[in-house]
Amino acid sequence: MTGNQWVGRGCAGAAAGLALWGAAAAATFETDKISFRNVVGAVEIATTSGDEIDIEIRQGKTNHPIELSEQDGVVTVVGEPWREDERNCCDTRINREFHPRQGRAATTGEPLDEGFFEDYPTIVVSMPLQGDVEFIDARIKLQMERLDGALSLDGCYVYGETGDLDQATIGLVHGSRLVIGNVDAGLEVDISGDADLMAGNAAMVDVDMAGPGDVILGDVDGMLDVSIAGSGLVRVTHAEGPVTARIAGSGGLAVKGGRADRLRAIIDGSGGVYFGGEASQPDLRLYGSSEVRLGSVTGRITRHGGGEVYVDDKLIAQD
Repeated sequence: MTGNQWVGRGCAGAAAGLALWGAAAAATFETDKISFRNVVGAVEIATTSGDEIDIEIRQGKTNHPIELSEQDGVVTVVGEPWREDERNCCDTRINREFHPRQGRAATTGEPLDEGFFEDYPTIVVSMPLQGDVEFIDARIKLQMERLDGALSLDGCYVYGETGDLDQATIGLVHGSRLVIGNVDAGLEVDISGDADLMAGNAAMVDVDMAGPGDVILGDVDGMLDVSIAGSGLVRVTHAEGPVTARIAGSGGLAVKGGRADRLRAIIDGSGGVYFGGEASQPDLRLYGSSEVRLGSVTGRITRHGGGEVYVDDKLIAQD
């Protein structure tokens, strides 16, 4: 280390570890995969046609150590473990306290706390376009360009946006607000608490929500599978393929148009499914004050329990 700067080079397949403490530090690794663990701060990721990962770390108002290592082709960026006396968003993820929607409008994630992030490092990464990025137990402000690899977010708190992705597994907890581009392959979403995700088009989508979060999607050209516990809301512009909704509570799935082949809805509570397009052979299991509204139907409606069912705004009497 010279002054406050460290410049290093890692070799793929070999372990290399260094702790970065100074006001600024940088390192280069010959690989295309990076994993962030327990990182708090701003993360900026640019993608290139190269085959190296360049990392620059700029400390914030308070110095926080960052440790880098590389083994088996994966660069790991490790921050400080969570302290028990601080707000531990990971505990929020585990405990999961549910609260009813109570008239809450969609997409109301908490505003970004810029002052909080000013105290923590900014990590600037340049990496191959075809690479993979992983976050585990992170509290980050994220800015990421298009990635032709996979993005995995199992983070405590994420606020920011990404470009288009090849595939994505998105895990967000209370307070998060994230916007991502189109997802060429599968998109898996896990929302815990009052968190918001807005995404573009995807080939297939699997959503699991616990709490009053919001997920807004573009076109889904394949399977759409939604599970909601609480008052969460999933909104989709267009869906083509099998659609399944499992709702416990007052949550809802709303699809503006398309064709569901086939449509299954299992609702226990006051939740609802709204499909503005054509639903093939709907299989409905409704309990409580649940509601299903369909634009049109082909085939026979199979129905169990109570609730209300509408087709083209007309109430369908129960057999």
